[in-house]
Amino acid sequence: MRCGLIAVVGGGLAIGCVEPATPRAVVGREVRIAVDSATTLAGTLTMPVRAAASCAPAVLLLSGSGLQDREGARADVPGYRPWRDVRDALIARGVAVLQLDDRGFGGSTGAFAGATTADFARDAGTALRWLREVPGIDAWRLAVVGHSEGAVEALLVAQADRQLAALVLLGAPSRPGREIARSQRQELVGSDLARWPARERRAVLAAAEAVAESLAVRDPWLRQWFALDPRDVARGVRVPVLLLHGETDRQVPPRHADELADVLRRSGAPVVAVRHLPQTNHLLLADRDGDPQGYGRLPDRRVRREALEALVGFLVTQLSETLPPAKGRASREKPASLRENSC
Repeated sequence: MRCGLIAVVGGGLAIGCVEPATPRAVVGREVRIAVDSATTLAGTLTMPVRAAASCAPAVLLLSGSGLQDREGARADVPGYRPWRDVRDALIARGVAVLQLDDRGFGGSTGAFAGATTADFARDAGTALRWLREVPGIDAWRLAVVGHSEGAVEALLVAQADRQLAALVLLGAPSRPGREIARSQRQELVGSDLARWPARERRAVLAAAEAVAESLAVRDPWLRQWFALDPRDVARGVRVPVLLLHGETDRQVPPRHADELADVLRRSGAPVVAVRHLPQTNHLLLADRDGDPQGYGRLPDRRVRREALEALVGFLVTQLSETLPPAKGRASREKPASLRENSC
């Protein structure tokens, strides 16, 4: 077991432990969740054996931009499987985990091209409603973990679903995609003096801006991503939130976590914790530099232990049966459909 100081929450120190999982410690099964007539999400629901006989809390995992499978794998970073790392850490603490292939990818059907962040959030909302009906899952102890664009999707879900118990946002942006894309282009051009001399940068950036705006006219996802402001969404969130952000993140700078946390606190979220992880990049990998072009050369492709400890410690606390309902959350009287759940 690995333990360590993970966060300062509510004025106290939180200690988290991550236990290694073994194949005999879990029960995983393939699932298919119908969103609409054209879209069915395929994935895996993993249940801890020791919790399956009772009433387990559960977590839904949401990946970032681009086509990704249920493990969160990326072709440009071989061996990177973030949701595998997160799943193993959570099930070792008695928390069930739902992982899904993106629509139109892996075992999932439907169209990925043309779908927007709001569409992906709708997929997630459908998955949560499905999860609430699973025997052995406590419908009132559900959380969502989202990375990058998946963090914005998690906010959208929480804005509409006041029964959620908690959110964990990994590398979450606080600004519209237009600002993030512009910042990323400036970072890219400014980091390569040989390719883009200083005298050429202004023209290069102006041309890239024009191309991006032209693409946004035709691409529904890009158009919405450019306009969607996570701060506006966060103002409607009333559940406990942990924001984890790498200090060397060069895709979404660390200040975004603090800005989003400030909005959440002022808007009434009952618990808002922020953890900045030193020498950690946007993928939550150990990385002193954080340059996205160097991801494929990193020797360790596993999510950092400190990130797992923080995530697991926060969720175990928030999903505890002993905690009172969060202020502003909907009534604890279960709707008839949820009362039918064996939990």
